[in-house]
Amino acid sequence: MDSLRRLKRFAAFPKTLEDFRVKTCGGALVTVVSGLIMVLLFFSELQYYLPKEVHPELYVDKSRGDKLKINLDVIFPHMPCAYLSIDAMDVAGEQQLDVEHNLFKQRLDKAGNRVTPEAERHGGKD
Repeated sequence: MDSLRRLKRFAAFPKTLEDFRVKTCGGALVTVVSGLIMVLLFFSELQYYLPKEVHPELYVDKSRGDKLKINLDVIFPHMPCAYLSIDAMDVAGEQQLDVEHNLFKQRLDKAGNRVTPEAERHGGKD
């Protein structure tokens, strides 16, 4: 009988009305069983959360070798062509310094008109 009184104290959900605020053995049993289920679920989820599973996977990214075609048309009115160069860097940090592949430089006068009929070509072929 004494153990039943102690069990009744564990009833966490007594009724809200004053007439019904009676802690029962059934309420205590529901509280204890639901508490045990919550603890069991907590530790079972913790068991899946804590271990680190590593799935090593290595593949070759074939798209990195592709070059992106960039077309620029920039005018520097007071800068000699000899001082101009292009440096490029991609997202991976690969740098290409002083790019000359398919680079055309056209001299202009102070009014912005072409000095020579054709642009001076630097670098490789198409």
